[in-house]
Amino acid sequence: MHYNPASIQLAVDTINELEKENKLGSIIIESCDKRWNATLDSDLVKKALQSEMKAAHDLGIEYGVPVVLGDQDINITVSELKNGAKEAVLDLIQPWNGGWERLVNSITSARKEAVPLGEEYLGAGAFFDPKLLGSSPVSFIKYPLSYLVKSPAYVFAIGALILLSGSDADAAGLDELSTTDLLESLLFSALETVIFARIFLKELLADRNVVLAENILQQCRNYKKKTSSGWFDNLLKEENVTDLANGAIYAPDSVVGRQEEGKVVVAVLGLAHLNGIKKLLTES
Repeated sequence: MHYNPASIQLAVDTINELEKENKLGSIIIESCDKRWNATLDSDLVKKALQSEMKAAHDLGIEYGVPVVLGDQDINITVSELKNGAKEAVLDLIQPWNGGWERLVNSITSARKEAVPLGEEYLGAGAFFDPKLLGSSPVSFIKYPLSYLVKSPAYVFAIGALILLSGSDADAAGLDELSTTDLLESLLFSALETVIFARIFLKELLADRNVVLAENILQQCRNYKKKTSSGWFDNLLKEENVTDLANGAIYAPDSVVGRQEEGKVVVAVLGLAHLNGIKKLLTES
């Protein structure tokens, strides 16, 4: 959970323990260069709004290991979100043209890829971890505050829309709502939920998982052992590791590339990404 003290501690403890055992390889964080540089430009974000990714980055720089910005470029993500929302709306208003079937299939396939279920994946216990939940109020304050610092105009615009819509609802009054009005409101909410599910599962999770998984695997290849066996070692053999950078985007103050046998790659990711990335690495 981003900005959660328990998550920050987990990242710090994991990295420190691996460094102590001389096993620390690369550190991959769930950010792109544009988002990361925007964070670095703000003193408040750097000092007061400490995140698990910033803590991991600082330790990586201190220990002299590669720090990779492993997420999809934010401009690509925003563009795909717009296109995904447009496709979802068009499918909703064209049921006679197979739109509803396409929409259902898109949501279902994205759910299977992004949020796979089974004993081999993290379950509800991970989401309801007591330490994570106990520290969650900090996240609920810091996460939106970080957006306020980095994009104040965007946050104020959204806040104004919420306030305006809330004032209209208060003025109308619940008592004056007819059954028809209520049904229309529920229908509109349901349609919004369908569109949100489509872009959340596909554009925000599944598509970004592919980029993150590729960057994780690429760094693992830099530390592959000379003798190999098993599915993961076979994946590592598929690509020449002499080009250590190999398209990876490193943090501005990070060392670029490293090749040592048997080191461990640490990926600091939001919980929602973990099962989907594991599925990609183990099955694709």
